[in-house]
Amino acid sequence: MSQLAMLVDGSRCIACKSCSVACMQENGLQSNSWLRVRRRELLTDHLVRYYNPQSCRHCADPICLSVCPVGAIKRGDDGFVIHDVECCIGCQVCVTACSYSGIKIMTNGKVGKCSFCSHLLQQGKEPACVTVCPVDARVFGEREELIREAGLRMTNLASRGISVHLEGTEKELTNVLYLLNNTATQTIGDSKEEVKA
Repeated sequence: MSQLAMLVDGSRCIACKSCSVACMQENGLQSNSWLRVRRRELLTDHLVRYYNPQSCRHCADPICLSVCPVGAIKRGDDGFVIHDVECCIGCQVCVTACSYSGIKIMTNGKVGKCSFCSHLLQQGKEPACVTVCPVDARVFGEREELIREAGLRMTNLASRGISVHLEGTEKELTNVLYLLNNTATQTIGDSKEEVKA
């Protein structure tokens, strides 16, 4: 059976934050979205600004799962990493362990994370963040098909002089694949909303 995944194309993101708002609305979140959009400004031979959406990457070997003392985080056969809020004791060890800032501290002191909108997937729908993206920066589907789509996008960007790379297919396998800019040389400013990745 084909594995489902999500492709996030940072080259297309315009920081409209529709994905973040949709995440909050669909999951009944009051103030903390499980998905954030980070602004980056880089100095090469000129100023480059780009946006990097961040959420749980649904890792093949999730460190959050291995550090949780009560088994509140599990990885299903579908590859999705799910957090059980009822089992969670709010120790927040997983927040510190995740190098992608994929787990957020919620207003109740416990933690929360992206579930790929599993309740929508069960209805044959796509995750909320995907359906609202106006620039096709978020695509949901079969993993192998998304890898091919990423390859086409990389070729197109290269023809325009834009160098990108795909994360999530080699060193650390993840079910959220990121197409990210290669031109970063020096960070010169981050937005106040940025969280450390």
